[in-house]
Amino acid sequence: MPVWARFLRRVSALDLRLTPTHPDGVGGLGFLGKACVPFGALLFAVSAVTSSAIATRVLFAGAALQDFRITYAAVFVLMLGAFAGPLVVFAGTLRALKYRGYLEYGALASRYTTLFDRKWVQAADARDEDLLGTSDIQSLADLGNSDGVMTKMGALPIELNDFVAMAVPGVIPALPLVATVMSVPDILKSLLRLLT
Repeated sequence: MPVWARFLRRVSALDLRLTPTHPDGVGGLGFLGKACVPFGALLFAVSAVTSSAIATRVLFAGAALQDFRITYAAVFVLMLGAFAGPLVVFAGTLRALKYRGYLEYGALASRYTTLFDRKWVQAADARDEDLLGTSDIQSLADLGNSDGVMTKMGALPIELNDFVAMAVPGVIPALPLVATVMSVPDILKSLLRLLT
């Protein structure tokens, strides 16, 4: 993970040309969250080793599975943190980008809506035929969409579904382990409750 963390630190030090209205919701850095998904394979491997060590103690040494819940959870969370944690280096950049976007696009929106109001609402000579063929209304809607993108901008360049796609492989090796104390239908019901 030091290589991944070092790479992200170097990328964050570059003069990045980020856009506050980029459709990925993180200024154009969304590809970094997608890059975390393959780490699920490493998470699977670590989880498999941890699960097999716990299973050996439960099945052959008479230990209780409940005694290892915190151990497994700690290993799992530490590994997730090792893979996704380095993305925190972009938190300050994204926060500054969001506020810069609010200032710049706020000023643009004020100018545009003032001109729109003057041309279409306040003008006595505005004709209905002209209004029906104008692209001004679409531009006003697009400006509103840009504000919506900035409002939803994340603090980290990773989406929840990318994080879940990285984490799910790490859970798979624990399922047979849980099956030693729970029936498979109960496990599936619990998983379905978590997903809904």
